[in-house]
Parts: sequence; structure tokens; C-alpha cells
Amino acid sequence: MSSTTGKVFLQIELEPGQQWIYANWIGYPTPDNVAKGAFAYLDWMQAKGCTAVLNDNRQLVGRWDQSLDWLEKQWIPHALKTGLKHWAHLDNLATFSASSADQLRERVKGRFEIQLFDDQAAAEEWLRKHQK
Repeated sequence: MSSTTGKVFLQIELEPGQQWIYANWIGYPTPDNVAKGAFAYLDWMQAKGCTAVLNDNRQLVGRWDQSLDWLEKQWIPHALKTGLKHWAHLDNLATFSASSADQLRERVKGRFEIQLFDDQAAAEEWLRKHQK
């Protein structure tokens, strides 16, 4: 997905043999991009018959806590409606983005499972374990 300025801010993929959507975020996370991208990958997840997302923020620059209220009020209900069960968040855990993800986990309040990872192989293994 590209922003209004033409910069790619999100790549969404379903890798062969996997049962989850891979969402790779790139650049600075504006509230508009977060909203468009977060809805897009959930809709794609539902269309592909998946119930999990590997959300990769390792290429993000900055935090996205300005979107937390929107995520809580709009995205979480949409995530539940589209069937999200497991959300693996991949990040550099000492970054501002990881802090935002931790705050989102608190707002989800157990409505679906969230785990934070700094290792892609560990995140994928966690998703595999929950897809059986």
C-alpha cells in the first residue's frame, strides 16, 4: 500500500504454506496510514480464510500511540468481526514502536491473543503452534 505521496508504507502477503497474513510496515506511521493499512490486512486475512497476523514493525520509524484510541475503538472490533485470533507483533523491542504495541496489548484485554517478538522465527513458530 502506498500513501498519498506515493511512498510504500505497508506490504501485505500470504506466504505459501502459512496460515497467517504477513503485514510489513515501512517508514513513519501516520494515523491515516495506520487506519488504512490495519483495516486492509484484516480484510485480506478474512478473504484468505486466515485467523492470524504477523505484524512486522521492524522497518517503522517512530511510535504509533497517536493511533491507539482509534485502534481500540475501531480496529479491535473490526479485528474480532473478521475473525482475528492471534496477532504476533515483530519489532525491535527497545523501540518506541514496541512501546505502542505493548499499550495496544493492554487495550485488547484478552479478546484475542497478542505476543511481542524480536525474532521472526520465534513469532512464526508461535503462530504455527496456534494454527493447529
